[in-house]
Amino acid sequence: MAISRADLFRGRLRSEPVPSEARQALEARIGAACLSYIGTDCRMCGDHCERGAIRFRPLGRGRWLPIIEEGGCTGCGDCVGVCPVKAVTMEAVTA
Repeated sequence: MAISRADLFRGRLRSEPVPSEARQALEARIGAACLSYIGTDCRMCGDHCERGAIRFRPLGRGRWLPIIEEGGCTGCGDCVGVCPVKAVTMEAVTA
């Protein structure tokens, strides 16, 4: 597909829609580097999750277990960018 500069600057480019069967659903995963696992109260990912899909269960002694509610994550990725240690990643959902 050839793209002219005029089309580019005038916003005439349209991407082809991806068929629904070819789309891959993404879901947040929290890795072992999470600050909450080591006793630092962070909760940034939960604060930025508009759906409230990330919850924290107390483990005692200032430690919290981040839990992603099953079916609650929409795959938006808002939680990924705010994690200070990059412990949150987006992974493909396996059926």
